[in-house]
Order: sequence, then C-alpha cells, then structure tokens
Amino acid sequence: MTSVVRLRDTVVAPSLRVARTRTRADVLFAVVLAVLLAVHVTIFFAVLAIAPVTAAEQRSLDLLHLPVEVARALILPFHALLIVSLFVLGRRAAGRWAGLGAVLAILALNLRADPTAIVYGPSIATGGWVAASLLAASFVVLPRRRLLAACLLGAAAVFHFLTALALPGFLVALLLFPAPDGPRPLDRVKDLLSFAGAWLAAFAAGQLVWLADLGLPAYSARVAEFLPEFTPHPMVPLLEQPSIVFAAWHFATLTTVALAAFLFLAAGTGVVRYFVVPRPEEVGPKALVVARRLPIELWAAACSTVLFAAWWTFSGLRVVIDPNLPALVAVVPLITAMAYRGAKWLLTVNRFWALCGALYLIGLILARSIQLLMTLIQAFSA
Repeated sequence: MTSVVRLRDTVVAPSLRVARTRTRADVLFAVVLAVLLAVHVTIFFAVLAIAPVTAAEQRSLDLLHLPVEVARALILPFHALLIVSLFVLGRRAAGRWAGLGAVLAILALNLRADPTAIVYGPSIATGGWVAASLLAASFVVLPRRRLLAACLLGAAAVFHFLTALALPGFLVALLLFPAPDGPRPLDRVKDLLSFAGAWLAAFAAGQLVWLADLGLPAYSARVAEFLPEFTPHPMVPLLEQPSIVFAAWHFATLTTVALAAFLFLAAGTGVVRYFVVPRPEEVGPKALVVARRLPIELWAAACSTVLFAAWWTFSGLRVVIDPNLPALVAVVPLITAMAYRGAKWLLTVNRFWALCGALYLIGLILARSIQLLMTLIQAFSA
C-alpha cells in the first residue's frame, strides 16, 4: 500500500514536475523579441521628438487642448496594447514566432505613402493608432468576452469614426459562432442585439464626452467633417487603385506586386491549414462545420478588412493610410503570422512541400527585414 501511495504522489505532485529546459531557440526568441521591442520604442520616441505636426494632427490637437508632446506621449500605452494584441493573435495562429512576425509586420507599413496626408508613425495623435489598438484588442477578447469586444470596438469608433465599418464584420463572425448557451435562432438574434447594443453604448458614451467638452457648435462642426466621407464620390480608376495601395509597401509597384503575391500565397496556405484539419467537436451542416474551423477572431478580422477595402474602393480617395489605418495596423500584420503558419505546416508534409515552406520562410524574413530597415530610415527623417 505504501508503494502505491508513493507512486500516486509522484504522478500528481506539481512540485515534483521537471521544469522545461531552456533551449537555444528560447534564447534566440528572447533576444529577437527584445531587439524588436527596442526598435518599436526607438521609432515611437523618434517620431514623437522630430516629426512635424500635420494638418490632420493639428485638428486633433485643437480638440484635445493638449501640447503636441503630451498628446503624442499618451499614445504609448495604446501602442503597447497593439503590440501585445498582435502578438497574442499571431501566437494563437502558429506559436510564438508567428506572434513575433505579426509584431514585426507593423513596421513593414510605409506610413508616409500618402504625400498629402502623411502619418509619420505610432505617436502621431490623430486617433487612428488608438483605434487600431482597440480594434486589435477586440479581436483578442472576442472568443470569450463578446460584450467587452463590443465595447472596445465602439470605443475605437470614437477615436476613428471609420472603425464603425468593422461592426458588420463582427456580426457576421457572431452569426457563424453563436454563443454556447444559445444555438436557437432567437438566441442568436439576442446575441447580435446584445453585441450591437454594447457597441452603441460605448460609442454613444464617447460622443457625449466630446459633446460636453466641445459644446454643440464645435461638435456639430466635427461631425460635419466626417459625414462627407460617406457621400457618393467619383471613383478612382480601378487600375490605378492598386498602385496607390502598393505604395504603402516601400517598394516599386512591380516589386510590390510580386512580393504581395508571394506573401498572400504563403498566408493563404496557412489559412487553408485551418479548413483542412477537422476539429474533434464538429457538429452540424458540412459547410458551417468547415467555416467554423477558422477561429471567430480571424473571421471578424477578415470581414472587417473586406469592408474597409470595399469602402475605400468606392470612396474616391487617393490616400490610403490615414482612412484605413485601423485595419492596416490591426489586421494586415496578421498576414505575416498566417504566412509563417503556412510555412510551418509545409515543412512537415514531404520533401517537395518542405522546400516550398523553406522558401516561404526565407522570402518572408528577407522581405520583412528590408522593410524594417526602410522604416528605421524613415523614422529619423522629418
């Protein structure tokens, strides 16, 4: 009996579990993460100190009644929230290196691609970066805290009104993933209404704060500034639109098209991995079962990006960064995480696909490293 008890204690006692040995990969990851965070902080404070005040930022400063240094410094905790959120989303997709890839991919964007509406970096106090951080955080909490996600999304729309375009995307995701205790149609409707109500409450609370601070005349003028963006515009020619979008990749158009095709192919491989691997708990119609293999937060991110892209296509705008900043910063970096997921999967299939996976990884590292170098150069150029 004594030996049985001792054996049982040996199996279940947490104090006797052997700690995981730290490997070279762990050390490398810690070093790369530390360097990447240092780059983020360096760029943040470089932009804070040397970037000139743009017209869009000046309008925000007039509303905030704050010195430019103070307003920009207040963005730092939101930038930290964005980094953490993207890392968590990437880690969920394919482990910690995918999370690291998502954090790196923020720096791949050429934020100065719009010559008439430049966004110098994360510390610019225009509200777009705050909205992006709240949008990314809403993706993170959506699987378990739906109402909190709705509140974060509503708050994001307070800082950048066009973030309201993401709301239908979240509702589509909720339709695909009803609450565990509410599979009936009526319960699904209640779930959607609860989410929309929480979003509206957060958005309305933010608007009331602006109204109390600005007064009715100034608040009306602020609203009037955004309303024309939703009125019909002459469209930019469809063949010209890709050139405007690809300017945000640092490279010439032809090089960017090739790089984008490579990146989307790699990311698409990672997404396909979701759909081809069944889940143990799958029940229901086949099409719905397959759709639910992609996590709810990725459905919300994908639908939100599609809605942003559709709006921009018909908006008539020739600037792409500032109006789409929440989607560009909170969702586009996840493409890198998906590309890593695709490469990681192909390495395990067979020799041919392992070669393709290795090429994915090499190309991904080279492209993002060059883009990071260009971002560093830009950060110290006024």
